[in-house]
Amino acid sequence: MSTRLPNPSYNAVSFESKSSTVLDTTVNGGTAQGRFGAVQILKDTTISALDGLNVENVAKLQTSGLAAGTVLYGVFTDITITSGLVVLHHV
Repeated sequence: MSTRLPNPSYNAVSFESKSSTVLDTTVNGGTAQGRFGAVQILKDTTISALDGLNVENVAKLQTSGLAAGTVLYGVFTDITITSGLVVLHHV
């Protein structure tokens, strides 16, 4: 007996058709608004404010010490950092 699995393409997150924004504390005071599918941490970062759509407990991500190399996935609409460097990938 074999099991046919659905096409996994619905799990893919695609950023190639959208732009990205590099954010540090010198850009708009470290604040960005938009619709982001991923927050990629390039340098150790402190997030002081973060809003997400349908992201449970998003406030727990507002923390210091997010290490470089971390990627947060979800739909985020507002972010403020007080230190570090991130790339925001638009969706």
